[in-house]
Amino acid sequence: MKNIDSVTNSLLRNSFQSRFFDWIFLFLASVLFILTPLLFLELKQDQWVEGFIPIRMVNAELKLCLFISLSSILIGITWIRIHLKRKINYPAKPVFFFGCIFLLSVVISTSRAHNLERAWVSSFTWHLLPIFLVFSLLQFNWSLIRFKGFIGLILLGGAFSCLVVMDQHYLWTDWSHRLPRTGYGGLIYNQNFAAEFHAPIIPIALGLCFYVKTNFTRMLIIASIIMIFMPALSLSLARGAWVGLIAGCFLTGLIFIISIFIKQKDFGRKEKKSSLWLASFFIFLALSLPLYLTTSDYWKKDTLSKESLTKEKKVSKEASELRSITTISGPSGGSGRRIVLWKDALQAIVSKDFLFGKGTDHYELHFHESAKLSDKTTGSMLVRFVHNDFIQILYENGIIGLVGFIGLWIAILWKALYKGMECVRYNDTKRLALILGLSASCLTFLIESFFEFPTRSPCAMVVGWSSLGLLLVVTSLKDLNLPPKTLTLMNPKINLLIGASAVWIIPFGCLLAKDLFWSNIYHFQGRIAGDYGEKNKSLKFHRNSIALTPWQHHSRKFESYYLLTHKKQFAEALKSINQTLKVHPGCLVAHQNKIQLSIQEFKDNQMAREALKAMKKAAPFHPYTHRESKRVANLKP
Repeated sequence: MKNIDSVTNSLLRNSFQSRFFDWIFLFLASVLFILTPLLFLELKQDQWVEGFIPIRMVNAELKLCLFISLSSILIGITWIRIHLKRKINYPAKPVFFFGCIFLLSVVISTSRAHNLERAWVSSFTWHLLPIFLVFSLLQFNWSLIRFKGFIGLILLGGAFSCLVVMDQHYLWTDWSHRLPRTGYGGLIYNQNFAAEFHAPIIPIALGLCFYVKTNFTRMLIIASIIMIFMPALSLSLARGAWVGLIAGCFLTGLIFIISIFIKQKDFGRKEKKSSLWLASFFIFLALSLPLYLTTSDYWKKDTLSKESLTKEKKVSKEASELRSITTISGPSGGSGRRIVLWKDALQAIVSKDFLFGKGTDHYELHFHESAKLSDKTTGSMLVRFVHNDFIQILYENGIIGLVGFIGLWIAILWKALYKGMECVRYNDTKRLALILGLSASCLTFLIESFFEFPTRSPCAMVVGWSSLGLLLVVTSLKDLNLPPKTLTLMNPKINLLIGASAVWIIPFGCLLAKDLFWSNIYHFQGRIAGDYGEKNKSLKFHRNSIALTPWQHHSRKFESYYLLTHKKQFAEALKSINQTLKVHPGCLVAHQNKIQLSIQEFKDNQMAREALKAMKKAAPFHPYTHRESKRVANLKP
């Protein structure tokens, strides 16, 4: 009797424990998918508070901090659950292999980086957290309702974000037009970042449309695609996102159709017909976007006004941008400038650090070293992202990192194709619809990555990696209503490691997010204080920012500037400049200030020559370097 009671109590404990973790997981997921794109902090610039200069801050850093904290907690509780169950659901061997290869390359490249702290923080944010999130999704106790609800959260967050974009255009309310923005970006601020987030959601919505049971829900999803997602994506004028969506959906439909015809002997006529129709809808979605863009004047406001009717019909901005996709601008333009950046980056990484790269987030640090062509178009500006995530990973994590990254995505997509053919065989069109939608979303994200940097944009990153994780789930589990049968009992040492990692990742992620957030706040406070002429306050704020994130160089530049020009504390200024160059050897302003300080204040020509030597190493092709070379050359021996 005692044994029966013991077993019963154990089952009840496990049941309560399971429900507790499930609810926490879903709550965090809902906050992550809905709040991340909608998070908005508005503080007016003209309001002064003692010790605090409010700002209007709508930028990626704020959303990134939310992603870091929530993802860390979500991953941590998943690992705690694994630790308590002592069982884990391993992915397929190719997926596991390439995931480990990518993580290993990240660890090695980080350990070899010039700025170790910056490389580690960036690797944790952009690489480790997303991959851990993908594998954490595989460990969740899924059901049909939870899976549909999870996808629904993604759609809901995207729909709200799109509505704000449309509000900026149609002015339904009196506040959205006041948002600081680049184009129609809504609460994501930048139009390209917003489009990178919205585009991968559209194929997911189409896949869910064929998965739901009721016609009302189906019509609601279709209406949201046509009347919310497509207009917002159109208004963005983001060609990279357009190409991503068109190519992603088209390739998904085409590959599945070709695969069905290749294996047509394995399928019945009915199964083949329904599956072909389903795949064709994704090709139709791909072809409908260009049509939507070229006819944008029919749904945009003021198109039927008296003025528009009397004047000659002009080509819409959307149609013009669509036509410009096939043209390459000059080196100072958008596409031309990107090609210049790609050439310089590829040439630099092939020559050295080819295997493991220079370290995550180190493209900016070494930008001017290899900017033979780019320096002619970028001026003194430091470029943090090469506008091609594949080249960025190759540059920062080497060829091994790139193979691991691409291999991970291809392994899951290949598994999706195999599972899709299995769905065709058994006429499981509902699961096939999910597979098609998530596959198209992943391909959209990958193709976007060829022109932009969605793996570094928090909102796009959430959607892209979550789509990959959900695709892994839907292709790994035999039935979403049943627990996985592939649970493996873990070695006690591995179980202990996972438990310890879970305890570590939650506080680390939350504290990191806190430091990044307040460092960003203090940095902008310092800049605004300087604009108002409050130089002492500005210096104080910048030093607060440095204390929180010492691996960053942004506030260090301002610190050395104020010490040099305002305080006239030249020894302290030199120390600050050296610290700036230590964390960021490619900072041209710091190099120039050091040369100036050496000549004018310290009268040390040898120091000036050494500073010039360091500048030539950091930026051998830049016009500023040539100018400083002439200046130092005129000095007495």
